[in-house]
Amino acid sequence: MKHSFIFSVLIALTSSPLCRAQTAQPVADDSRPASSNVSGADYPRIHSDLRVTFRLKAPEAQKVRVHVDKDYDMTRDANGLWSATTGPQVPGFHYYWFILDGVNVCDPGSETFFGTGKQCSGIEVPEAGVDFYDPRDVPHGEIRERWYFSKTTAAWRRIFVYTPPDYDTNRDARYPVLYLQHGAGEDERGWVVQGRVNHILDNLIAEKKARPMLIVMEKGYARKPGEPQAPLRPPASGAGAQPPDLRRMFSTLEEVFIRDLIPMIDSTYRTLPDRENRAMAGLSMGGMQTFNITLNNLDNFAWIGGFSGSGGGFRGGATDTKTAHNGVMADAEAFNKKVHLVWIGVGTAEGERFYNSLKGYRDALEEGGIKTVFYESPGTAHEWQTWRRCLKEFAPRLFQSSAAAPAAGAPPRRGPGGPRGFGGPIKLGPDDKQAFPDPPAGFNAKRDGIAHGKLEMLEYNSKTVGARRKMQVYTPPGYAPDHKYPVLYLLHGIGGDETEWQRFATPNIILDNLLADGKAAPMIVVMPNGRAQPNDRAEGNVYSHAQAFEKFEQDLLNDVIPAIEARCSALADREHRALAGLSMGGGQSLNFGLAHLDTFAWVGGFSSAPNTKPPAQLVPDPAAARQKLKLLWLACGNKDNLIGISQGVHAYLKEKDVPHVWNVDSNGHDPTEWGNNLYHFVQRIFRPSERTGNESP
Repeated sequence: MKHSFIFSVLIALTSSPLCRAQTAQPVADDSRPASSNVSGADYPRIHSDLRVTFRLKAPEAQKVRVHVDKDYDMTRDANGLWSATTGPQVPGFHYYWFILDGVNVCDPGSETFFGTGKQCSGIEVPEAGVDFYDPRDVPHGEIRERWYFSKTTAAWRRIFVYTPPDYDTNRDARYPVLYLQHGAGEDERGWVVQGRVNHILDNLIAEKKARPMLIVMEKGYARKPGEPQAPLRPPASGAGAQPPDLRRMFSTLEEVFIRDLIPMIDSTYRTLPDRENRAMAGLSMGGMQTFNITLNNLDNFAWIGGFSGSGGGFRGGATDTKTAHNGVMADAEAFNKKVHLVWIGVGTAEGERFYNSLKGYRDALEEGGIKTVFYESPGTAHEWQTWRRCLKEFAPRLFQSSAAAPAAGAPPRRGPGGPRGFGGPIKLGPDDKQAFPDPPAGFNAKRDGIAHGKLEMLEYNSKTVGARRKMQVYTPPGYAPDHKYPVLYLLHGIGGDETEWQRFATPNIILDNLLADGKAAPMIVVMPNGRAQPNDRAEGNVYSHAQAFEKFEQDLLNDVIPAIEARCSALADREHRALAGLSMGGGQSLNFGLAHLDTFAWVGGFSSAPNTKPPAQLVPDPAAARQKLKLLWLACGNKDNLIGISQGVHAYLKEKDVPHVWNVDSNGHDPTEWGNNLYHFVQRIFRPSERTGNESP
């Protein structure tokens, strides 16, 4: 009987003319509908003193309450309208719900938000004179939804990514990344919908208070196949209450970040893929996850933030910096040099357990010699206004040290090739057309039922650099020492290393698939590190490594090639060597390959960067180029602001009648461009009859 009654009430909530009845009510006070109401709904209404009046039409209900900061009894009028007015509310976003004869229900007059482990109503209470989280008349970034497959969880996962206002127009820029986590009971939508992260960053960037950055928001729940479901509820805060034990799933989430998420972000977006340009922060549970993940992986993160959550948990136990977090803080001086920011924020009105545990953890770090920044949000509790304020204070401190690369919005520093075409306007000519169709769907997806090659990391002694260096090497399926193979040398971009091609375009999968289809010659693919210096990691200001990229010419010729031909079953003549690269590596490939036609017969530049030499210096002897080159490949997307560099080379080659491919497709300066061109390029190298001019296939 009771079930049928509740069902009839829910029918009344969804079918009664609620909005029409409310709109018809005369309003004689200074209250206004909340901005979080659905379109046309007059209730809830917010008064000038921040009291809130709620109203619900439920004529058959016996008792109705509304829960916001606490439970409020509602009174019923003769028309079945229940109403209640609260005391003044703290500004910011608050979850609420009606309790209708003991059943929690959402307000039909409010938008719903995922929080407290379920969809529920929410109200935005304005703060006088405060608009840092509101949209303003400034350039706006975008929130992008993306799905990716996690090998760790064997499942598809959804993320949201904030891209700054100039991301699509400043195509030569690369950006630092902040990974920003929600709290328990919420999900990856929290920072976007409740937190208004995009408005906060848009406004900070417009005021030049924060660097343009990407912000990645992941779901904070992860489990491997067979693991139990994580609890979707926020931590309790009453007397004697204990939070749910969420630590069991932190290690799985850590694997998702390190193995799946970060590599996917760096291969999909134009990031600065080094620890100096990678930060992580989170609220509540997300703050605990942040400290867990970052302190276990300091080779990946240099900036750490906890908003109402940190590395000390919520139980308030003592922290010994000599042993905590596997002793990573034991040497405070070394830790402070490596980690540029440890930031902890808390609301002054948070529960005693929250406040004391966070403050105690911060004090323990300071006593142990660890530098921290501690922020208190005045008058707010464990709620979104605290966390919005935390982000507003935290974001401007990110990526500001001398170790971080120059701001993406600043004029880019020139490579060794000078300013030709760098970041210039895109002007397409009649020759700037796509020479080959886009690859078929799945060309870069791993296929079952075919033979697969081997990918391994090799080390070699570099006399040029005076150090042991690494290169990633692919050998084809069926590789046999008694058979000789041609070799393709693939060079990375300015922010990459020997792993970039694999992260961006998976050459091994592309080759496996083409070989299985009989469309490419079996070959060895060598992906070296083009930064020829003792510390060849992409750290700090990557634009300052120009001389190291130039020096790599000698490392390639005198160390890399001899090492490959000594250790691998490689054909050691120009007819069986190819050289290609992306961006900075594209410029290197043109510079080195065309300068050494006795070493390379096949040369490709994809999205070549400003380090590319002027065309007349690249090809001083067009007759020799015509005679010796088997294939010269130039490619650039028509959305790439660097296209002027490749256009100039193409025009010169055309004038001098040097056969070449000129492929202009619809991509930007991105992994899609490089993977697509690699797919076509490898099909046309090491073919005895291949002699490609500037014509479509």
